[in-house]
Amino acid sequence: MYEEHRPDSPVLACVWQARATKDERYLVPAVEYWDLWFAREPGGELLAGLSGPTLGHRWIRSTIGEHSWGVQLKAHVVLPGVSKQLLLGGEQQLVVEAGHVTLAQHAVPFPEFDDLEAFTDRLLELDVLRCDDDVRRMLTGDDAGYSERHRQRRVRAATGLTRKQIEQLSRARGAFALLLQGVPPIECAARCGFADQAHLTRSLRAFHGQTPARVLSGR
Repeated sequence: MYEEHRPDSPVLACVWQARATKDERYLVPAVEYWDLWFAREPGGELLAGLSGPTLGHRWIRSTIGEHSWGVQLKAHVVLPGVSKQLLLGGEQQLVVEAGHVTLAQHAVPFPEFDDLEAFTDRLLELDVLRCDDDVRRMLTGDDAGYSERHRQRRVRAATGLTRKQIEQLSRARGAFALLLQGVPPIECAARCGFADQAHLTRSLRAFHGQTPARVLSGR
């Protein structure tokens, strides 16, 4: 079972949770976000970690009885002292003990799913998370006054990715969502700015691990 919602938040792209009802593996698409995640193993052990942005899809295995939840942080949100470039495609395990999780030397209460938005607000108050407003404006097209070289350097330093890569990921995600609604691939390609249907297919295969036909058949 998987559920998610996208709150009206300046820092959260998505809040999600998953419960494994059987041992299986599932596909995780490429994203430009940091994923701050938490889990309770079938035996009760608590885990937490920070997953970096990635340009490739990946497979994750789940164990029956496992419950996991977390937040995807918008691309302009940074964790001072942690490099998104170094964490690109990787993961950093966080210390969990005595009901607390440690981030940037702050031990904060381990959050349950319903606590995630308040938990994120607390991390912002502690300056464990920080919004890079210049990068936020650059990613939304409001980049007047910045040279192209400066824009590219700032975006990559903050997100681990180039602005072009972030645009490619966003475009593929938009097309994937349309396909899940049953929109034909050729229409998805036109609406999302792909050169043609073949371009759409290459993008989805790279970032989501599926072709448009596979997405339509499995929706």
